[in-house]
Amino acid sequence: MRIAIVTGASSGLGKEFTGEIIEKYRELDEIWLIARRKERLEEIRQKYSDKEIRLVPMDLGKEESFVEFEKILDENKPDIRILVSNAGVGTRGKFEEKDLKSQLNMINLNVMGCTAITRLCLPYMKKGSFIVETCSVSSFVPNPNMAVYSGTKAFVLYFSRAIREELKSRGINVCALCPGNMASEMAILSEAQGKKSVVNKLPYLDMKNVARDSLKAAQGGKAVYTPGAFYKFYRVISKLFPHNLVVPFAKV
Repeated sequence: MRIAIVTGASSGLGKEFTGEIIEKYRELDEIWLIARRKERLEEIRQKYSDKEIRLVPMDLGKEESFVEFEKILDENKPDIRILVSNAGVGTRGKFEEKDLKSQLNMINLNVMGCTAITRLCLPYMKKGSFIVETCSVSSFVPNPNMAVYSGTKAFVLYFSRAIREELKSRGINVCALCPGNMASEMAILSEAQGKKSVVNKLPYLDMKNVARDSLKAAQGGKAVYTPGAFYKFYRVISKLFPHNLVVPFAKV
């Protein structure tokens, strides 16, 4: 059974990934959607009622979910052709002013969840399979006012590049997707809370295009994909200049 797995599938970029996979990868037998909000997943399944979609409602920020998912994989033994590890969360504000629980939850989902889901899926992947790890331009330079978030995304970037090298011999590519601004729930929430920032003035990316182009990049063997001319330029700047010069301008 050839499948694709999308985590963080209930909204935003995850929904766009689902739509693109359904449209472009018709050879797949099933698509598995993972997210906390089952009702949102049900809405997606109803939208694509002619497709085989399996809902796997779980919180990837909790270790017990990994035990449950490992059991599901063992029972079904799927041929995972595409893994989109997209689940993540971010908050904006000074680190000392944010409550500890929210910051630890962010680490659990963005780091532990990403690591666990990738590790559990790898035994069911083979030559020609590929992985998209949703990272962020926040991984290029530390972001004041998003200290923990940018730290978790730096982990995802380094993790992705390292395992990509490890998996070359198996013919499995890993691509770190590093987008900038998108009209995601995180961005909308920040706006609603009145958290204005220079980041809100930066270009917004079309999520459908991001999903489409990052899948193409991952399948084509790319290691890191940064959509948008402005964010590509920012990535170059982050490499050319020392971080202590760039960090003050990366405040969000």
